[in-house]
Amino acid sequence: MRVKLNLIFLLLVFITVLNGCASTLDQDDALAVVPYHIVSDGRIVVEARVNDQGPFAFALDTGASISVIFDKLRDELELETSSQSVIIHSLFASDTFPLLAVDSLQLGQETWAKPRIVALPGETGAATSIDGVLGIDFLRQYAVGFSAEDHAVRLYSPDIVRDRSYRGWAVVPLTSKSIGSGRASLYFFDVTINGRTVSALFDLGTGVNLINWPAARELRLKPLDQTADDILSGAVKSALIAAELNAKNVMTAGIRWRNEVFLIADLEIFSVLQQDDLPLVILGSRLFNQRDFIIDFVRNRLLVKVSMREIDGG
Repeated sequence: MRVKLNLIFLLLVFITVLNGCASTLDQDDALAVVPYHIVSDGRIVVEARVNDQGPFAFALDTGASISVIFDKLRDELELETSSQSVIIHSLFASDTFPLLAVDSLQLGQETWAKPRIVALPGETGAATSIDGVLGIDFLRQYAVGFSAEDHAVRLYSPDIVRDRSYRGWAVVPLTSKSIGSGRASLYFFDVTINGRTVSALFDLGTGVNLINWPAARELRLKPLDQTADDILSGAVKSALIAAELNAKNVMTAGIRWRNEVFLIADLEIFSVLQQDDLPLVILGSRLFNQRDFIIDFVRNRLLVKVSMREIDGG
């Protein structure tokens, strides 16, 4: 049976329980509160308006340095391309795509005027259930809160979250790293898998966990049975899965996940990240979409709501 796993392109973990005033996501201080739903592959999807039309489905993607509209929506809205184009580094390939002339993109009460959005074909399974992607270029304008209880995304002024402590929230320091030859950057943190620490890309646009061969060998992960025709679908191309591996324990910010599956495929993105020969994993949204968490881009940290029993004192 052919399995399509839809992935969007990829354009010092320590535990701290903060003492402070906030223990929940504050609705009153949010600039926008927007419902979200989780699609079958685990990605978090919201509804946004483009040029006062819509709503349309956009995945939130911390693994995308630039936001995207797929050609189906581009044609529906009759959006013109600009004279500029950008190089997009996807999971499996890199290519040049045009920028679109968009007047506005609205998410809840927040409007992004004259956004810099790229047009992608959307011919793979990754675009089946969505019209576009909201990448880091949009998200880092805010502190972004995710509430699993009421399935809502909250956009905050960065200063509000920067100056506030959160009781009962674990803190994961994020490291911003430049990607390719341009000014694009993505966010990484350390993760412990089966007792060994490796670097991880924080990628909400990927529904599954990915790993390169150096990390798989170093972590001594156990292979799983698989069918030969399982594929990964990226935003530009697709590729066969080379192997499925099982990790008994995955630790992030003192939170433990057990028996997580990691996939290996021939991914160009590992070369773009200059990690061909160094261990690297990509952690997808399934690890986080059942929890409350806040991305605080100003202080380079990921806040994750935990219960006291989850904190690993070791």
